[in-house]
Amino acid sequence: MKTVFAAAAFALVLPGGATLNTAYKAGTGVRVEIESTIKLETTLMEIERDGEPVDMPGGGASTEATRTEVHVDRVVEAAQGRPTKVRRSFEEVGGKSAFSMGDNSGETPIESPLAGVTLEIVRDSEGEIETTVVEGTKPSQDGALENHVPGLFLDGLLPEGEIEEGAQWDLAKDAIHRAFRLDVERALYARPERPEGGGGEGGRGGRRGGMRGGDSSGMLALAEWTGHAKLVSLGEDVGGTTCAVIEIVAEASGEMPMPEMGGGRRRDRVSGAGIEAVLAENTYEIKLKGKLCFAVKAQRPLSFEVEGSLKNETLMERSMGESSMRIHTVREGTFEYKVAVSEAKAD
Repeated sequence: MKTVFAAAAFALVLPGGATLNTAYKAGTGVRVEIESTIKLETTLMEIERDGEPVDMPGGGASTEATRTEVHVDRVVEAAQGRPTKVRRSFEEVGGKSAFSMGDNSGETPIESPLAGVTLEIVRDSEGEIETTVVEGTKPSQDGALENHVPGLFLDGLLPEGEIEEGAQWDLAKDAIHRAFRLDVERALYARPERPEGGGGEGGRGGRRGGMRGGDSSGMLALAEWTGHAKLVSLGEDVGGTTCAVIEIVAEASGEMPMPEMGGGRRRDRVSGAGIEAVLAENTYEIKLKGKLCFAVKAQRPLSFEVEGSLKNETLMERSMGESSMRIHTVREGTFEYKVAVSEAKAD
């Protein structure tokens, strides 16, 4: 699978300032550990049938999804401080998703077709990337080899050029998207192919649009991100490692499609069996804050920790014949994300 991506160059510490780009050298390796938790709770649910309120027994629903990814990158080849060939071994990828509503609750494992797989990711001289499986079972799911790049996914958060303490810079939408591993989410957690006669493309399409059947990470994947960063220190001790510390703020808000609409837009209509549904409103708001620690001597990110809030408000109107229904729902919750990067043997 081929894509195009521009990677960061090498890092230098300079008098009066620094360049904080990741250094890549053949024969080196890093171990990357990622943990994320998303919790959402229905804080408001109002239902009206023909203009009259309807009681909802059992209370609101809550969901919690936790994911863990551990992979080791070994740089096989590098040119001008950029990795051109990397072997990425996925030691652990998975998690669990829990749901509760009143007396009903359940838990579902989150699995990955890349668990136990080693990929070789090669960038040619024109920036084109090809990804192949060199160890383990090649995934059969669509998208499992898409969007992988040889560099660290945190590189896009780093500043360009020489920089001093107190400096600030804007973060690109794609850089934030990549930092949270949202660009490879479909690759890491690709849905299995539907059995023959099971609806074909409809199953996979839900992963690209909407909330993927209630998976709350869809709000993050669809977000129109904005953000900024600030270098607060060039020499802070972080667990015995001298680091440059960067404050990160990432936010997003707007409208998103309803899950069952498969990517429709505001006020889209869905009709069938005499039922017509109108999506009157489906908004989201995300506010995240954290810090990125860059190891000065090792010339690479050491850790990245972020936490914040999420909110999704939906208004749906439905009609069937002369009967009508109005459903107003608000879901609120939290997102926590932690990344640890350490040296690994490059054998």
